Amino acid sequence: MKTEKTKKSDRLIIGAKDIRWAAKVFMITVFSAFFLAILAYSLAFLSPEPEPASKVVSEVIMSTATAATSKVEVTSVYINPMWAIFFFNSLAACCAVVGTGLFMLVHKLLLRDIEIRPTNRYYASISIFMEKTMMHLYKVLIRIASKLDPDILQIENENNEKTGTIWQYCGYGKYEYRTFSYILPFIVPLLILLVNGTIMGILLAYFTFNGALTGFELFGEKGVIPGLFYNVVYFFISIIPHGIIEIPVLLIAAAVGHHFASIQAHDVINKGLFNRDNIENLKKDYESIEEKTREYLFSAKTWKMVVFIVLVLLVAAYIETYVTLGIVDRVMLQIDIILEPFLS
Repeated sequence: MKTEKTKKSDRLIIGAKDIRWAAKVFMITVFSAFFLAILAYSLAFLSPEPEPASKVVSEVIMSTATAATSKVEVTSVYINPMWAIFFFNSLAACCAVVGTGLFMLVHKLLLRDIEIRPTNRYYASISIFMEKTMMHLYKVLIRIASKLDPDILQIENENNEKTGTIWQYCGYGKYEYRTFSYILPFIVPLLILLVNGTIMGILLAYFTFNGALTGFELFGEKGVIPGLFYNVVYFFISIIPHGIIEIPVLLIAAAVGHHFASIQAHDVINKGLFNRDNIENLKKDYESIEEKTREYLFSAKTWKMVVFIVLVLLVAAYIETYVTLGIVDRVMLQIDIILEPFLS
């Protein structure tokens, strides 16, 4: 029979649903960033500029790609490139795992903000004005969130009267706070996936468009397809040797954060958290969240996962620095031989 401690530990084990969520968000972000970047490059190419269109597009592409990779390039000036790559990848992974738990401290700050409002009416009136101004945007975000996770619709909009409650000092009510509480724990793993997916999508667009453009400039129309093919192959070969390890590990890190986020979010519904009208009861509800967060952050399983992720990312950084370039050189030499008859 399982002990209570074992049951708590088992709750932190990620499942297929968490992995699917991370992979889905990442791939959607990659393709969205790719198509938006291609659209931006195409508009720059078609825009009437005094300079040659190809020069304008090249500058746009180069500036976008440089911005996407600048953090590693700048850091590698001071330390070995392998350690620069390892540092930023580990930082992203640790944020997805540990940062998801630490981010729950936002509740404490928000409840403290609500607590001081009755004693400072001027501050409360300014806050209410700002919150009501942003309410339309917030409702749009709620609609988007409900499409991605229909479970959020289980939180009932009671449209309760705020007079005589702590909510009268806010530009929102307990329904809005509860829906925010549901969304809050997902923010960190979601941002990690969005940032990394966007960078990959932009870089893929850069190699795709720049390859076609360079092929056209060098060989005319017959060079467009070979140029595009050459750059796309170069992009994937530059990623696959280490990316086959690095990308799944980052997805696992996000999946760990998502699993914890899902537990916290559904507690808002299942335990009726933040469904009260006074600050004392709201603080008690936060104590429940804080207890789960401590359980997560101090769990041996969580830190074993962190150690595993960091060690695997170190291997990926080594491969990227010392192995990938050799593979790229050999593969692209063969691609040169394949494409030569089409360009002669």
